Amino acid sequence: MQDLGAGTVCRALDTETPEARRFMAREWPLADRRLFGEDLDWTSRPVVVEARAGRELVGVAVGEAVAGMARLHDVLVAEPRQGHGLGSRLVELFCARAAELGAGRCFLRCPDTARHRRFYERLGFVQLAVLPRYYHGRDFVEYLREPLPAQRASGAR
Repeated sequence: MQDLGAGTVCRALDTETPEARRFMAREWPLADRRLFGEDLDWTSRPVVVEARAGRELVGVAVGEAVAGMARLHDVLVAEPRQGHGLGSRLVELFCARAAELGAGRCFLRCPDTARHRRFYERLGFVQLAVLPRYYHGRDFVEYLREPLPAQRASGAR
């Protein structure tokens, strides 16, 4: 705990408290109006795409759509299924579903490897930045794809 004077202290906690959530729910709309001149919708909508072989889950793309953009958090394909286009299809369906939810662009972060760069650049993502020592001391890359496809993600769930 750190005393800032005038009866104010700062402290680190292990979890977000209900009081902190109420504080943000009260204060963020005021900040939005002050910064942007209007109330904004910051509702995060989950975007999840699954690939199944029969009943077996063999791949996922998981992220969110919020404030007119999407963030692809995870793409994972079972090792025996890799290299056959399944990951590309998951990303395409993720982007289509995010577009349905109002996203006009998609951001992602991935390890800075030649394999990852080829994969995402082939899907229309453009590198924005290298993030040195981002996770576990390893470099990552921030990518952007815009605009997102306008077609429906038929069969995406």
